[in-house]
Amino acid sequence: MCRAPLSRALSALVFFAIGAVVFADPPAVSVQQQADLIPGVGIFVHVVVNCGDGETDGTIEVGARQAGVTGDNVDTVPNAETRQEVAVFIPGAFAAGEAQASATLACGLLLSGFDLGRTINIVER
Repeated sequence: MCRAPLSRALSALVFFAIGAVVFADPPAVSVQQQADLIPGVGIFVHVVVNCGDGETDGTIEVGARQAGVTGDNVDTVPNAETRQEVAVFIPGAFAAGEAQASATLACGLLLSGFDLGRTINIVER
């Protein structure tokens, strides 16, 4: 039978698939789990960005939704070539508790990453 060659081929495929996942680039944008509330004014959503290629400015767009309240904002991230956390202010009558947030990052003129529908916890500081 040809079980041994098939088994070796499947083993090699699994090895390379796992290797591709392990060595994959980190995400270019990631919404953090906690947002800071300024009652009656809005929230600061924390986002990790990384354009990763030379001296590149990034443009981050972040939106949030909680019950009937929605808001979004666009901000510039200077020197986004290294991993950094930025706080993007989103105006609105948000309250402490769970919400959903999404973010997109453009490095230069190219869309470089997105993190959609992340559950965040809004806390008053």
